[in-house]
Amino acid sequence: MKNKVVLLTVVTLLFGLCRDAHAQTKTLSGNISNEVGKAVIATITVKDRPDLGTSSDERGFFTLGVPTTTDSLVVSAVGYARKTVPVTGNTVNVQLSADGNLNLDEVVIIGYGSQRKSDLTAPVATVNVENLVKRTVSTPMDALQGSVTGVQVVSSGAPGAGATVRVRGVGSFNNESPLYVVDGMFMDNIDFLNPNDIADMSVLKDASGAAIYGVRAANGVIIVTTKKGSLNMKARVTYNGYTGFQIPTNVLKMANGPQFAAYARAKGEGYIVDNSIEKFGGQGDAPTTNTDWYGELLRSKALITNHNIDVQGGSDKITYTFGINYLDQDGIMDAKNYHKKYNIRMQTEARVTDWLKIGFTAHLNNFNAFLPNNTAFRQAYFASPLYPAYDPTLEMADPIKFGTSASLGIPTGFWFNNPLATAHYNHSQDKGFQILPSAYVEAQLWKDKLTFRSQLSQRLQSTHGINYTPVYYIDNDQRSDRSYLRSAQTRNTDYILDNLLTYRDEAGKHHWTVLLGQSVREERWRETWVSANDVPAAEEFWYVGQGAQGIGSATGYGEGGSRNSGVSAFTRATYDYDNKYLLTATFRADGSSKYQTKWGYFPSIGLGWVLSREKFMENQSLFDLLKIRGSWGLLGNDGIQPNAGYAIVNSGNNNSAIFGSIGSTYGARVPGYRVGRFFTQVRWEVVEEWDGGLDFALLNNRLHGTVDYYHRKTRDLAFSRPIPFMWDRVYGNWGSVANSGWEIGLDWKDQVGQFGYNLGVNLTTLKNRVTDLGGLDNIMNGFPEWAAEFPARVEEGQPLNYYYGYEVAGIYQTQAEIDADPIASRYNELNPGSPIKPGYLRYKDQNGNGELDEEDRINLGNYLPKLTYGFNIGLQYKKFDMNIAFQGVAGNKIHNLNRAMRRKYPQMNADAAFIEGLWNGEGSSNIYPSAEGTVASWNLQASSFFVESGAYFRIQNIQLGYSFNLGESMPIRVFATADRPAIFTRYKGFTPEISGMGYDANVYPISATYSLGLRLSF
Repeated sequence: MKNKVVLLTVVTLLFGLCRDAHAQTKTLSGNISNEVGKAVIATITVKDRPDLGTSSDERGFFTLGVPTTTDSLVVSAVGYARKTVPVTGNTVNVQLSADGNLNLDEVVIIGYGSQRKSDLTAPVATVNVENLVKRTVSTPMDALQGSVTGVQVVSSGAPGAGATVRVRGVGSFNNESPLYVVDGMFMDNIDFLNPNDIADMSVLKDASGAAIYGVRAANGVIIVTTKKGSLNMKARVTYNGYTGFQIPTNVLKMANGPQFAAYARAKGEGYIVDNSIEKFGGQGDAPTTNTDWYGELLRSKALITNHNIDVQGGSDKITYTFGINYLDQDGIMDAKNYHKKYNIRMQTEARVTDWLKIGFTAHLNNFNAFLPNNTAFRQAYFASPLYPAYDPTLEMADPIKFGTSASLGIPTGFWFNNPLATAHYNHSQDKGFQILPSAYVEAQLWKDKLTFRSQLSQRLQSTHGINYTPVYYIDNDQRSDRSYLRSAQTRNTDYILDNLLTYRDEAGKHHWTVLLGQSVREERWRETWVSANDVPAAEEFWYVGQGAQGIGSATGYGEGGSRNSGVSAFTRATYDYDNKYLLTATFRADGSSKYQTKWGYFPSIGLGWVLSREKFMENQSLFDLLKIRGSWGLLGNDGIQPNAGYAIVNSGNNNSAIFGSIGSTYGARVPGYRVGRFFTQVRWEVVEEWDGGLDFALLNNRLHGTVDYYHRKTRDLAFSRPIPFMWDRVYGNWGSVANSGWEIGLDWKDQVGQFGYNLGVNLTTLKNRVTDLGGLDNIMNGFPEWAAEFPARVEEGQPLNYYYGYEVAGIYQTQAEIDADPIASRYNELNPGSPIKPGYLRYKDQNGNGELDEEDRINLGNYLPKLTYGFNIGLQYKKFDMNIAFQGVAGNKIHNLNRAMRRKYPQMNADAAFIEGLWNGEGSSNIYPSAEGTVASWNLQASSFFVESGAYFRIQNIQLGYSFNLGESMPIRVFATADRPAIFTRYKGFTPEISGMGYDANVYPISATYSLGLRLSF
């Protein structure tokens, strides 16, 4: 009730302010353009009154109410020189120069505030929001891919799926995702946002910039500010939308029917071919059936459409914005899978008095996602082309006559199930909504010097997940005899209350700002689920409980949840002398309910020197800006397991014993107990980072660049370690890991007559090393269920989770080679029943002892790229513009688990490149084994044969646009976009973008998107 009263009061006050008079003011209007007459979106303010201003629209037009005494306006825009123009009438037309002096007053969003770009001592990356909206993707972070140094984005092809984002490497086993701050609210991701809603996005990459967020900042911070209106801004309505098709790209070509038949006979499985011919037709080695499972499983195209309407404006007291967005994305899997969402965004800010303003922002996100069963893609790799997708002769198949591998005599079961049936008999749906309300009050306690701001931000999310399996039958393994329903309700309720006191002042050439802040937060998560059998197939019966239309009682029930809270105090001081010598110091103290060690302390410091302002640089003409900076700081990661301050006692038969047995007479069972968990005092991981950087602009500001070297070390690395002589493991802070590398970003912009162009490139290197494991020799990880066969290893001095196995040195071509090789000849002596033959893999003897042993296993590479890069080209001529973006990675490896699974499932199919490359005689191949060798245990050990380069180069985006005006009041831009149209890679899989530790078990494919769009304002 209290919250409703406050909200009603705010709304009443806002409406009351709308009636404020406009006495002693006049209205100015005009147009902002560049040297060739192209409209420029700029900020226009009254000179010496930065609080009184507006912005021009897409056609460059603006209106602004000003006091009658106004004599000058200040006009600024990113990429153009700031310009002060006199007011001599009611019309002010301004032409900006793209090649003027560097705009050092460009404002960058940082933690709990903003700062001039020229004063930054940290490597804060600002994202070009205009480039974000040129991508036809469903999430903002997908649009960020390849455009910011130090940030790696790994995309997923599934509709609506979020990307994996890593900032400056990986320093934890537990949580590698950055913190997202959306209008002050902490978020785990921003997949719900539409890129059109974003006004500013900054990436805090180092400790100096991110330490203000304390225990949440170890993996970097991405700050998002959504669009807002401007004072004295005429209402402006903007529509931006596109419609297009997604087309599967780089589709994996599998062995066809004849290739698989020849391969099956070559490895002694001719019965599969004979069964296919007998059942479905054909003769000899030419079965009739030739099923392209990926062709069956993928649509030729899938629809994606995105529509966004934004309304902005303001009076001399109130600003407002309202936006609505709708996204509808179908998946390229030819089954029911899609992602639909609509967003509503509202913002208003009112200047109650000259010293007080209040504001309110709200985001409403409603989503409906039908999740695909990605297992179907794994099974499509396994499935033999010698049986059909549908088999009408199967009398027992019901309700759809899907085919079965059992007709070929292939063992049925999970991996050999019909992939189309797996995709079809799947109902996994998430529906829900999320609300992010935020209200703030800001008071100038001392005009232009001391400001107090209090903001309450909340997150309310509710998701209803439905999983339903109908009754169906394909074969004795792929079947469901009873329907099954699971209904789950999850709720997130978070809030953050921030109180900020900011003091700004100057004395002569000395300028300083001091921030004092206090913050409290709470995060609650709760899930309740219930399940039942024998539920009817019609959705109106999908309810569980007494009196429901469906089944009367539950067969399963569960509930889980968590609740964490924290309190923080922080401060930041910035100082500069004559805009030449820069200092930033930050300190944050964080208290958390998750750990027995309640408090953590996170200081940082940054220094900068603007050399280009020194007298000894006055007579040079090369540099327009030259700044050296350095920083150091500590960050925290509380995204690890909290303290578990109790022990679990296990009892039962496995912990008991029988005493008193005599002869055939059994004694009495005596209960036993075992402590199953040992308590350790877990604390957050701590990142210590230093950074050295150089910012520069030269050649009359046509070339801008930044160079950084970073070194970040994670201490108190948390993981589970074994307890000697016991099955149990204990979780604690045991180790450390380091990430270091270079970041280079260059941008060139120039104008030649009516032709303008810009070029940009960014490069990031990464060296990842484990520096301490708490005395352990190593830790073995890997893909679930395959970790023992194909391990990833963690070892001091090596990168995290490198692939561990033998190095393949080629293929044995003759028996003489085998006999001459000590490793092979010794193996054959010990294994006469399964000897090494010509066409088998040759492993390198690393230690030269003539035996293949543990010492011969080496680091085969890992999933983290040593180099990520991106570059873009922009061209403008008159009303036409064209933008092309490229992106890629190098130095990383992928474990092709698709091929490696033959270790357990020899009857599986293979990709065409694998089959076509098989050894079939001396000199035929020195890469691939023989057909018989593909199923021999010797060749199916963890080795470099299954580890491939993950490097790729992609044409990320191409957009061609044409801008014109309809009449004098409606600027229009039409555009055509090709998103991710081509990729160049040597990897033998659907996509080299593999999340997690880089094990490819057939992920959802990436698609290209071709679309037409329209943007207009009025």
